Amino acid sequence: MKGNFYFVATPIGNLKDFSVRAEETLNLVDVILCEDTRTSLKLLKNYNINKKLLSFHKFNYTERIPEVEKMLQEGLNIALITDAGMPCISDPGSEVIEMLNQNQINYTVVGGTSAFLNAFVLSGFSSPFTFIGFLPEKLKDKKNLMAEIIFYSSTLIFYSSVHNIDEDLAFLYNALGDRKICVVRELTKMFEEKVFTTLKEGYNGVKKGEFVIVCEGKSSGEEENLTIDELFEYYINLGYNKNEAIKLVSKDKKVKKSEIYKYIIKRE
Repeated sequence: MKGNFYFVATPIGNLKDFSVRAEETLNLVDVILCEDTRTSLKLLKNYNINKKLLSFHKFNYTERIPEVEKMLQEGLNIALITDAGMPCISDPGSEVIEMLNQNQINYTVVGGTSAFLNAFVLSGFSSPFTFIGFLPEKLKDKKNLMAEIIFYSSTLIFYSSVHNIDEDLAFLYNALGDRKICVVRELTKMFEEKVFTTLKEGYNGVKKGEFVIVCEGKSSGEEENLTIDELFEYYINLGYNKNEAIKLVSKDKKVKKSEIYKYIIKRE
C-alpha cells in the first residue's frame, strides 16, 4: 500500500499557532521534509516530535523528489513543512503535487497561519487581492512582472527580506507610481509591527525579520485613461527598449503594433 503525503502549515512566529491536527499529523508520519532542519528542530522539540528529517528546498528538490516517490511507494507516510507558514507559498511544492498526481498518491493540506494572509487582514485593504511573493532576482524578470500587474485593480501583496526592503520599495515606486502601502514585519511575534506609508515615502521602521508589503491596486480601467505617449514613456522609464515598449503599448491599448510604431516614429 502506498503512503500518504501531507502539506503541513507551521507557525510564522508564535509557536502557539501550531494546531492540534498539525501536531498529530507530524507524529503520525515516518519522514518530515523541511526547508532547514535546524529551524524545524526548534518547533519539533517544543512539541516533542521525534521523526526523521530530510532537507527539501529550492536547491535540492529536483534530486529529492525521486527519493520521496520511492519512500511513498514503499508505504511510508511523509509530511512537508517550511521554516514558517504554508508549504508551496514561495517555496517548492507544486513539483511534488505533480509527482503525487502522476502516481495516484493520496495527499492533503493541514492548514494554519500564512504571512501574506495575516498581513492582508492587518492592512485593512480591500479585496480581492493578488499575491505576488518575492520579486524576481533578475531585472528583466522584474520588469516583465511589473508590465503584467501595473493595471491590476486588486490589492497587491509582496514579500521582501530585510536586505532588500529598501531596494524593493524603490523599484515598486518607480514601476507602479506612488501608492498607499502597509509594511508588516515580525508577524505574530512580540514585536509585530505594521506601518502605513506610501511607496514614495518608503519604510523607516526597524530593519529586522521578514517583510510583507501590502500595496493598493490601480483604479479599474485606469490604463484606458493613459495616452499612448504616457504608456510609452512608462515602459521606457522601466528600462524597456523602444521596440519592447511599442509592443507593450500595443497590447495595452489593443491597437496594432504597426500603428503604434508609426505614431512613435512620427512623434520623434
